Amino acid sequence: MAQGIFVAGAKKDAGKTTLSLGLIHHLRSRIDGGVSFTKPLGQKTTIVDDTAAGQDSWFVDKALDLNLDLEYTAPFSASSGAATEYIVTGEPGDILRRIKRAYRHLGRKSGLVVVEGTGHPGVGSVFNLSNASVAKVLDLPVILVLDGGIGRTIDMFSLCRSLFEQQQVRILGVVVNRVIPSKMDKISSILGKWFEKAGVRIFGMIPFERRISTPSLGVISRTLDASPMLSMSSIGIHRVSGYLTAFGSSDEVVRNVRESPESALLVSANRRDVLDSLFSRKLAGEVPEGPGALILCGSEGNRYTYIHSACEKLSIPLYRTEGTVAGSAYRLESRVFKVEPDEREKIEAIIDLVGTHVDIDAILHELAVPPAEPRKKATGLQRFLGRSVRFFEKLFGPGEDDTETEDTAEEER
Repeated sequence: MAQGIFVAGAKKDAGKTTLSLGLIHHLRSRIDGGVSFTKPLGQKTTIVDDTAAGQDSWFVDKALDLNLDLEYTAPFSASSGAATEYIVTGEPGDILRRIKRAYRHLGRKSGLVVVEGTGHPGVGSVFNLSNASVAKVLDLPVILVLDGGIGRTIDMFSLCRSLFEQQQVRILGVVVNRVIPSKMDKISSILGKWFEKAGVRIFGMIPFERRISTPSLGVISRTLDASPMLSMSSIGIHRVSGYLTAFGSSDEVVRNVRESPESALLVSANRRDVLDSLFSRKLAGEVPEGPGALILCGSEGNRYTYIHSACEKLSIPLYRTEGTVAGSAYRLESRVFKVEPDEREKIEAIIDLVGTHVDIDAILHELAVPPAEPRKKATGLQRFLGRSVRFFEKLFGPGEDDTETEDTAEEER
C-alpha cells in the first residue's frame, strides 16, 4: 500500500486533528507528491452539499485547501444509531472496503497519507474496526497524541500501547499535547527519562494555548441559539474569544471584563446593576476595551430598549438568547470547541505550534527507517533440533556447515 502514518489519540479530543493539520502543512512541501488526509471513521458529522460528512475531514480539507473528495477523506461517518444497526443487521457491510479503497486512492494521488483515528485506540470496535485494527489493516505506524502531565500521561500511554501491540502495530513515537507552559521543563525532563527507558521517541511537547481552545462569537451564538440585535455594519467587526458570566457583583463583573476584554459577557437582562455599571464606566473611560460582545440571557431580553441604544453607541455587539445565564454557561462548559475553517488566526497558531514544538525531521527519519522484524518464537521441533546439534557437537566437534545451523536455531529461539 501507499506510504502513510496513523495519528491516534489516547482519548477523545486529545489533539489528533491539531497535530494532523500541522503535520500536513509542514510535510506537504517536503514530500514528493504532497500529503493527503483521511479519517476512516468519523463520529461527528456536518452537512456538506446536503450530505452528512465527517466534521474533522471537512475541516482539515477546507483549512488547508486540499481540495480532496469527501468520499475518500471521510469514507465512513457513524451517525446516530449506526452502531445498533450494525450489530443487529451487519449493515453497512462494506466499511472496511470503503476505508481501504479511500486509502489506496489517496495514496495514488500523493506521496504520504495522514490517517487520523477516532477517540481512543479502541473506538470503532463495535464495527470490528478499532483504531488499532485499522492501523493494522492499512499497515501504518502510529504517532500517539497524549495529554500533558506525568502519571496520567504514562498510564494512558501504557493502556493504549497494549491495544496496538495486540495488533502488532508499530508505535513510531508520541506527541504530548496541552502541556502547561510553566511546567514544560519539569514534564519534559521526567517524561523524557521514562519514554527513553521504554524505547519510545517523544517527537514533541505542545504547550497549552488558551486562544485556540476558546470559542469565537460565531460558535458561541450558534451553541446558544443567540440572535444578533444589532447589525455588524453599525458597530464594526470585533474579535471575540471566550466568554464571561455575570454571576458576581457589578464591581466583580466589570473587573473581569477589564481583565478579559475579548470575551463575550453572558448577562441576565434583569441585572440592571451590572449593565448600568458597565455602560457608565465605559463612558467614563474606566473600561476602555470590552466586552467583546454582550449576550442578554432570558425571555425578558427585549424589554429594555436602552440596552440596545447603549451597545450601539459604545460599539458592543449585542445578542439575545432565551436561555438563562446558568443554562447558557452549562451548554458552553460542557462542550469541547473545535476550530472552524474561517478562524484563520487559530489555524495559523496551530500550524506555528506544531512547527515550533514538534520535530518534523525526526518523524521523517523514523518513517524512513523500516520497522524491526518481530523475533519469532522457536517451535518445539526447532528447539529439539537445536539441542540435538549442540549434543553431537560436544561428542564429535562442529562440522564445516554446522555453525550456520546453530546460528539459525539461536535466532529462531
